Amino acid sequence: MKVEERIQILKFFLMVFNGIFVIIGLAVFGCGIWILFDKSSFVVTIGDGQMKTVAGGLFMVGLVAVGVSVLGYIATAKEIRLLIVLYMILLIVIFLGQLFVTFVLLLGRDTVIKALEKEVDDIIVDYGTENANTSTNLWNVLDAVQHNSKCCGRTNYTQWENNTFIKALLDENVYPCSCFKSACPHLNDDSTQRFGNGSAFYTEGCQDRIEAWLRENGYAILGMDAGLVIIQILQFVLSLYLFRDIKRKAKQGKLLKDQGAFSASNSAYAHLE
Repeated sequence: MKVEERIQILKFFLMVFNGIFVIIGLAVFGCGIWILFDKSSFVVTIGDGQMKTVAGGLFMVGLVAVGVSVLGYIATAKEIRLLIVLYMILLIVIFLGQLFVTFVLLLGRDTVIKALEKEVDDIIVDYGTENANTSTNLWNVLDAVQHNSKCCGRTNYTQWENNTFIKALLDENVYPCSCFKSACPHLNDDSTQRFGNGSAFYTEGCQDRIEAWLRENGYAILGMDAGLVIIQILQFVLSLYLFRDIKRKAKQGKLLKDQGAFSASNSAYAHLE
């Protein structure tokens, strides 16, 4: 196969993998944005900085991945060897950034879970009270978890006995509406309309559901990281071959040019004779 034909094939596949790289990079970037700015998520409230570090890493990896893809398009289309080398170097930098994010996510998993448990416990204490330290958005998140997962409290339903509002009532079987199996039997004197009084409520805790939710999101992030790594390896190998073939093409062009000049000089010399 001729060098020019190989170059065109390599350019085609590099363009395809660059497109996939952009899509996955945007997905990773989106995960970073979600963790950093979604005020309705438990993850945002974790105060130990673990998830903020992961989010910052994902944000940068995704952003750089998109930028590097643009550079790859230019380097490939224009066949600029210097840009191809820079492109390969940046692929290595992104790979190291992914290793850092994966390292933090895997080793800090237990810390994140403990911080999340503490946050849920704090939400349960403050839920439905005035001047609470937790936001109503997080109350809504907890309501959604309890209602959709058919559970009540983090460990079990008795944990709601720690709630400030329920403690003040001194009544039995008072729980958030999301704990009840059917329509909420609202309290008459509850202005928030968040609590009910009845016996048909869920008794199982939400601990397993919360951990499963965290685990699934962690696997999704690791899956996108793995996808990026596979694409990066292919991009790096193709770029290496493209660099080699462009260099070979340049040498062949120079050789043909020199041969042409030599032939022209010989012709001129023969003409003079």
